[in-house]
Amino acid sequence: MSASKPKYSPRGYQTYILDRISQLRGTNVLLELDCGLGKRYITHQIVAKRFPESKTLIVVHSSSSLAETVDYLKGEYGGLEEELGELSSRVPSGRRIREIREKRVIVATPQVLVSLASSNISLFDSFEILLVNEVDTLVRRTGTASTLVYPWSTLLTLFKGKWLIGMSGTLRDDHAVFTEDQLEIRNELITLKEHIRGAVVITMEELYGTDVEEFLEETFLGVSLVNDANIRSLSTVLDELIRGTRAEIMKALSENDNIQLVEGDSRRVHLLLDRLPIADELKGRYSSLLLLRKYVYAMPPRQFLKSFRGDYVRHYFDATELSRVLPTVSAKSLRVLELAARRSKTVVLSSYLEMVEQVRDVLEKSGLSVLTVTGGTRDKGEVLREFREDPEKKVLVMSPVGERDLDIPQAELMVVCDTINTTKTMYQKFKRTRGGLVLLLAYGGTSEERKVRRLMKSTLERYPWSTAVIESNPAG
Repeated sequence: MSASKPKYSPRGYQTYILDRISQLRGTNVLLELDCGLGKRYITHQIVAKRFPESKTLIVVHSSSSLAETVDYLKGEYGGLEEELGELSSRVPSGRRIREIREKRVIVATPQVLVSLASSNISLFDSFEILLVNEVDTLVRRTGTASTLVYPWSTLLTLFKGKWLIGMSGTLRDDHAVFTEDQLEIRNELITLKEHIRGAVVITMEELYGTDVEEFLEETFLGVSLVNDANIRSLSTVLDELIRGTRAEIMKALSENDNIQLVEGDSRRVHLLLDRLPIADELKGRYSSLLLLRKYVYAMPPRQFLKSFRGDYVRHYFDATELSRVLPTVSAKSLRVLELAARRSKTVVLSSYLEMVEQVRDVLEKSGLSVLTVTGGTRDKGEVLREFREDPEKKVLVMSPVGERDLDIPQAELMVVCDTINTTKTMYQKFKRTRGGLVLLLAYGGTSEERKVRRLMKSTLERYPWSTAVIESNPAG
């Protein structure tokens, strides 16, 4: 190790993990290690210290993750500068084979790797280890012909003789698997173990008894209720239309002896909707109503009102009257201002660009210094650095881009403008600030409030080691 590199003393739980992996050499391993506990350090120790002679492929899920992993392995602790190569879109195709032949450790994206391996798998004969970062991303949230996302079915077949080590912050989510017209909701770990044969799982619970609890940074979750009588009224009508349409679907299934397909579970209705033997009009109406309700909760009024002019909903809503009574600025944008004004650093998450833009405008007009990160941000790393280091930059507003790769411990508060039902995805968002306070905005007295409270409950049940639920007043 270069003298210029920082000296790092491994934590007890990290040594335990590395010892277990060394003992299991040749046996596939799935490692669950929560956010902030050092998966990249474990990766570095595997390739640089524990198995310094083994040729290793490190597969990451995105180009941005690849760049950060390469920089980390080269710069943070060093020792791999001359041995490290990459297979990505930024490496010219003519140089890729040379990288494979000359470098001991290769960081790759799945798409580039499958292209090379499919054309000539013998190129990788000398590689022993296949180290998969964020291994949970292999699993489809809704499996159809394959339960794995492309191109992992092919990659796991091509590299089935390699020693696979898969790492993830969590392996506790469910996903939907279809078999013909049947639906099974199962744990993602079951699916991973089906495809990664003989894998030994190292879970967070196994780390209890080490010093891991000293390094867990607790995240406190609370709901900040936003009161808006107009949104509550819209929600009430939409909820009733959704329930009525779902009842029509169940009736149609029952009349044709197909009710067993959904087993009376509304979640199954949504997941199986495209496959259900019902009229296309019913399918389209149900999907449209669910999406419209999501827009009402997550977008500024001016944007979601565009969806109220459809043939079906205009029978129940007067879009012209709505445009008159609904404000231009979302009540959630104003709540973000209230919360951010009282903190030194705040991260705001929103699913929609329109909301990102409105929140930014509201904050800037009130004199707060705001940065944004969206899919169109060219240099995400520079924006994040500015937020972390510049005391004048008080708020970072983000769309769902690269959230798995971000560490923003400088934030005193995270505000989540809208939520989805997938517990793990939301948990990964929460952990980007490495602990602290997360407030979930929800319109009071609506189905969104009920959804948010269910989400917090399921998060606490699945991740008890690092989450706690607090009572929040409406203003946070």
